[in-house]
Amino acid sequence: MGGKIKEFRPHKLGLGKVLGDLESEIMEVVWQRDGVLVRDVHRELAKRREIAYTTVMTVMSRLVGKNILSREQVGNAYLYKPRFTKSEFTRVVVREVIDSLLEEFAEPAISYFFSRLQQVEDEEQLDRLEALIAERRKVE
Repeated sequence: MGGKIKEFRPHKLGLGKVLGDLESEIMEVVWQRDGVLVRDVHRELAKRREIAYTTVMTVMSRLVGKNILSREQVGNAYLYKPRFTKSEFTRVVVREVIDSLLEEFAEPAISYFFSRLQQVEDEEQLDRLEALIAERRKVE
């Protein structure tokens, strides 16, 4: 992404933690397609709610500014494409949030992470974490 996450909202669900509600809705539509025009997104969102075409256009332009979408001119319209897959975007967000916590609150963040691990009951998840730690130790 172009810059750091501007705001993290832990009380929100899914992408709403780092994107606005409308930005999240738009990205979900964009990720379902190869490339979209504003009218494609507007048409999809208008099925669920009343929304102005210009609002969709403005938010999509902001997503370009945040380096989340790219756009190229096709005729007299713009074709928008995601710069990241949804899973890549999620990894970037997680990395930025955790890096931010570690930069300012390393001790409590790590302490909490390990106390939280004690609550994990999924053996496969614990095995993956153990393998990551073992791999990290090999590098040293």
